[in-house]
Amino acid sequence: MKLNQFALVGLMLLGALTCTQPVRSQDAQSTASPQQNDVRAAVARINPKKPIQIRVVSQTNVFVIASLGPIAGDRIVAPSKSVTFGRLHTSYLPLPLNLQVTLKETPTPDKPIRLFLNVRTSGNEIIVGVKTSLTGAGNSSQTINVDATGAIYLY
Repeated sequence: MKLNQFALVGLMLLGALTCTQPVRSQDAQSTASPQQNDVRAAVARINPKKPIQIRVVSQTNVFVIASLGPIAGDRIVAPSKSVTFGRLHTSYLPLPLNLQVTLKETPTPDKPIRLFLNVRTSGNEIIVGVKTSLTGAGNSSQTINVDATGAIYLY
């Protein structure tokens, strides 16, 4: 019983700490990210009125999967290779969109691999650099959200 009370107090404390974040207007929340209460800043920005291209560049020695579903589905990215979604001369990718990058194979518990994404833009091309690290248990996937205003968020 004491463990349940301790867990409940911990959750209440955690909730109180997260409520200290600044509150955004309803309009900003509706287009900011998939998680409406998330207040992180955009990592980059594109022009939402122009065609968009996303290039996923693997800087790893393992296979990863880039998924832009349901628009384009899954694409395997080989080590030191890249894949491209969309074109800069055609409006193929509608906003908002989500790109998820995951490890192709689940890492073994004795050799955990963590995935890192580096997002930058060149004009209206979003360049996603994929790196891995043997840093203990961590994320084996990360997601990029591009909202209707062209703001790019990393999760």
